[in-house]
Parts: sequence; structure tokens; C-alpha cells
Amino acid sequence: MTVVFRFDSRAAAIPEARHALETLALLMGYPARFASEGEAAGAEDVPVHVGAMAAREPVAATICVSGWERWQTSDLQLVEFEGRPLPCPRRSLPLELVAGQFPAPWLRSVGFLLAREEEDSDPRRDQWECYAGNYSWQYEAGVLERPLVNLAAAELARRIETWCAARGVTAEPLARWRDGSCFAVVLSHDVDDITAVSTTEAWRLLGRARAPLSYAFRRSLAQMARAWRRGAATDDPYWRFEQWAAEEERHGFRSTFFVFPPRPAHPHQFDPNYRLEDTIRFEGRMQPFADVLRALGGRGFEVGLHASYRSYQSAEQLAAEKAQIERATDLAVTGIRQHFLRFDRNVTWGAQAQAGFAYDSTLGYNEAIGFRAGIAAPFRPWDAARRAASTLIELPLTVMDGTLFRTLVLDGPQAARRTLDQLDMVEKVSGLAVLLWHPNGADEKQFPGWWASYRDVLADLARRSVWVATGREIDAWWREREKKILL
Repeated sequence: MTVVFRFDSRAAAIPEARHALETLALLMGYPARFASEGEAAGAEDVPVHVGAMAAREPVAATICVSGWERWQTSDLQLVEFEGRPLPCPRRSLPLELVAGQFPAPWLRSVGFLLAREEEDSDPRRDQWECYAGNYSWQYEAGVLERPLVNLAAAELARRIETWCAARGVTAEPLARWRDGSCFAVVLSHDVDDITAVSTTEAWRLLGRARAPLSYAFRRSLAQMARAWRRGAATDDPYWRFEQWAAEEERHGFRSTFFVFPPRPAHPHQFDPNYRLEDTIRFEGRMQPFADVLRALGGRGFEVGLHASYRSYQSAEQLAAEKAQIERATDLAVTGIRQHFLRFDRNVTWGAQAQAGFAYDSTLGYNEAIGFRAGIAAPFRPWDAARRAASTLIELPLTVMDGTLFRTLVLDGPQAARRTLDQLDMVEKVSGLAVLLWHPNGADEKQFPGWWASYRDVLADLARRSVWVATGREIDAWWREREKKILL
């Protein structure tokens, strides 16, 4: 069977509507094609009408689309639709609910969430010039931790399955994840530090200081003082990469390490100060960090780019930083996460795609956990300037250790429990969760509970029907799946 989305002339002129439906089709997993009104149907085609007027013939569902007007978050409220919250403009209420039809706000809300449109109309930014989680309309409405786009796909799938059952048509969706797993998880690590005490790094940071009271000046002096107090120590509490790898391998898992470029074109005082030629202890000997990464790559771990603070708007800078990592490690770099999650929905995705990245995993919050774009799955971002889907795939970030311990002020067991609750939500919708724990968090003295909570999460994942994969593996899987579904 094939789901055929038939557009009337007005809906066909709205590429945003097609993008939203392609995203939903990939979540449902049924082969799907897009057609114009009046096109002849095959014997096992499942017709879905997309447009302003009712369909002229029987269809599995009608998705009402008459325009794609701009939504203002100040005008939105939640209504209940099929047992879940649906964002709607107040001026469109009360909704006209007709059997077999999805009201106009239904598909529009999917596009609104995926494209992160509210970030254009809301000028607020935090100290890192990021759109903060507590600014989000979903956060204020209490639905940030609910994958509303996945739930919308399930609503449409139920209509299709009902249609098929009534006509004796077999509806077998393509497997969402490898080996029939119920859901997928990416384990990831942003490498902000490779040493706790380094006079060399302190001098590098001091070189970025622009004033005596600046962060760079104060932190560099503090690092030098710690190095002086520590003396000639031969070990460092941040040399734990072997520990991270061993714990993940023990469960058969591999993770993605997002690594900072050694020489960004425009360094900022908030940028990490290590370089890939700096040495750390790994597998019993001191060796350059680039060699450590090369060894991890040989064991199935992935190395991605943790792009510099100022790079999020520049394809040229991102491409140069990607090349630095690749030259130093001899590993292909296909994934990226921006430092401090700095992101501009109008620029960043386009710059990353132009720089040659296959996927991004920046789309999350420093201060909140949940689904920034309303989706727990890979998706193609919307390029508003081109009015087309990106060549890039987004693997949205779900939970970060800093959010759990610094923002929510949880202890180790509480952080693990909160993470597992979020994984429960992702599992219910057969979705994707991306977890972020920083490697220096294994230093229990400075970060009590961080490492223990991660071990608890890994142990729980080992008991579930879950595919734990690197970002590169998820990206490749989703692209192949897309070829089989979107006909």
C-alpha cells in the first residue's frame, strides 16, 4: 500500500505544508507519494486529501490547508484534540471538528514547531545569545517535554490503519529502527576540557583577555593558581576517556565525541583552550589527544565537531574547523554541535549544510530538557530563505547533564530518574533521544553524581529494546529510510 497525499491547487502552492507532511510520513513509515487533485488512484493506494475544500471522493483523511499564515505566540493556546494538546491561535477557536478531518491548525502547528518560528518573533536571548528554554512557548504551556509532532503522526496513522482494515488492505510500515528496536538513543559528549589543570591552557586563555575583570583574565589566573598548588602531579582528573569508552563498550554501545577545533579563526574567551596535539594519559601512556581520538574511532566511536563560539553563522569558519579535526585525526567528520548550543534558525542550519556536514545535533536547550522542535526523531530542517527542506538532518538534543545538575539542581539518582522518565516518553512514540554528558563529568570530586547517573542510564538502556548508535549511524539509517518511504 501507498499513502497518496493529494493536494488541491491552493495547498500545492505551500511548500511548507508538503515539508510538514513529509516529516509526518517518515514518522509513520508507510510508502508515500504526493499528487495533484484528480490523479487516478491505484488499487492499494490510501488517499489523503490536503486542501481547503472537502474531498470529492472517499478518503482516509482530510487535512485542512487553505493558507500558511504567520502565527504569533502571544495568540496561541492549547486545545485538546484526540486526547493530546494542539496549539491553536485564539482567533481560530472554536475549532470546527468534522469526522475524518484534521482542522487547519493541525498541520500548521507541525510546521510552526519544526521551523522554530517563534524564535524570529521573540527577540529575547540569554548571556550566550541563545534562545533559552524558559522563553519557549512550549515551556510556558507545559508541553516542552511532549513530542507533539510524533503524536500528530500517530493520529494520522490511526486514520490510515482504519481505512486499510475496512478494505482488507495490509498496512505494514517500514521499521522505524534497526533490528526492530522500539526506539533509538544517541550517546554524545561535548569535549570542552581535556585537562583540569594546565598552565599551557591558562596562558592561551590569558591571551584572549581584553580587560582585567574579564572572564578570560579571571579564569586564567585561577588555573595558574591551581597548577601551582598542585605541583608536579603526573595524573589529571579529566583524563577519563578510557573510562567513558570502557563503560559504554561494556554494554555494547558506542558514542559520539564532539571535539573542539585546535585553531578557530575568531577565538572567544568562552572557547575551550586545548589543542589536539596536547598530550593526555590514555591506555597507559601519554599521547596526543588526536591519537586518542584516532584510537576511539578505530573502536567504533564517532568524532564530530564541537564548533567554536563565533562560528554558528559562518559556513567558511565551520568548513575550516571541520577540516582541522579531519586532518589531525584522519577521521571523517560528518556531525556537528555548536558550542553553548548557539544557534540561529535562519542561518545556522544553512551554514552547516554549506560547510559539508550531514547532520547537526545542536537543537536543544541549556536550561531545559525536552523537544525544542516538538519532535523526538531525526528531521530535515526548514530553510525559510529558500522555502525548501535542508540537505542537513537534525538529531535534536533531548537531555544534557548541565541542565539536570546546574539548572534543575538534581543529585545523581534524581538526574538519572529524570532522564529515564524522558526516555520513557521517547520509547512510547518509538522516537529518538539524544543524550549529552560532558567527559569531565567523570571527575566525581568536582561533579558529584554526574558519572554515577550516566552509568545508571546506561544500565537501564541495556535492559530495553533500544538501538544505541552514534549520530553518524542514525543519520545514515534515516537517509536510507527516507529513500524507501518518500516515493
